[in-house]
Amino acid sequence: MMEFKQTQRIHIIGNEFLTVAVSNLGASIQSIRLGGRELCLGFLSQEERIKSGTYCGAVIGRVANRVAKGKFIMNGRVYSLSQNDGENTLHGGSDGFDRRYFAATYPNGILTMTLTSEDGDQGFPGELKLRVEYILDQTSLTVRFSAESDADTVWGPTIHPYFRLGDEDTINETYLKIDADTYTPMDERQIPTGEVRSVIGTPFDFRSEKQIGKEIDAAELRRTNGYDHNFVLRSGHAATAFNERSGIKIDVYTDMPGLHFYSGNFLGGFTGTRTLRPHEGFALEPQFFPNAVNIPAFKQPYLRAGESKSYFIRYEFGVSR
Repeated sequence: MMEFKQTQRIHIIGNEFLTVAVSNLGASIQSIRLGGRELCLGFLSQEERIKSGTYCGAVIGRVANRVAKGKFIMNGRVYSLSQNDGENTLHGGSDGFDRRYFAATYPNGILTMTLTSEDGDQGFPGELKLRVEYILDQTSLTVRFSAESDADTVWGPTIHPYFRLGDEDTINETYLKIDADTYTPMDERQIPTGEVRSVIGTPFDFRSEKQIGKEIDAAELRRTNGYDHNFVLRSGHAATAFNERSGIKIDVYTDMPGLHFYSGNFLGGFTGTRTLRPHEGFALEPQFFPNAVNIPAFKQPYLRAGESKSYFIRYEFGVSR
């Protein structure tokens, strides 16, 4: 049974356009409201969120996505990590940042969540000091991640909100455009093969907007029950999602190299008001490529001792009729 000895708190920031609620457990986005309309899925209880296995809204670390066989080599040393996805490490391990209490402050009116991850945490080297800032500017929300470590380590963050832009039962009618000409094919363990392949002629071609459900039943997606794939971004504009009925639009920007698109293939759990169902929400997760630490050709999420790095994800929201 999960035990939470600290007090869970919800921190709310807002302006005349957006209201965002963030839990101190997992620094998790629990709600994003645009003009009073809820745009993302959230759990009233963070215990239920963790039990659901959805990572819904949470900050991910130390490294987003999968590390094959829970191992990587740095500086000639093999590091063995917590394995929580079969033999792989997923989203930082069995006790990742999504399960941690963050401290919250409001310097200059910015919600800032901080966490210290000790040396050896889930097998990762170095004491890592993490800062996550939530910044509102009219109709945009920027999440800025900053970290430093006292030893060479790896760090590749993301945040995992699930968006639901319309009132339909599934996300299939929502349109999506991803600014990527290529993607990274996976093996049966959902580990990239190391190849970078063109999206042309595949269900992964979102260079022009198309409905998420148009090819969601394609043969290439049957094993994962939908999209659960990494795209190689060609610019700082990662994606646009749009729901024709509601008029809600999201543009996603980042300075990280990849975008993992997950179509909520195994969504579940009781939110506090209802039970989530597969394909009811989708996640657009800018991040480093899955298993990058074991594929030298991919951009590496290294953080060297004494070095400070930062990355951002910006969501710009709008309504058009």
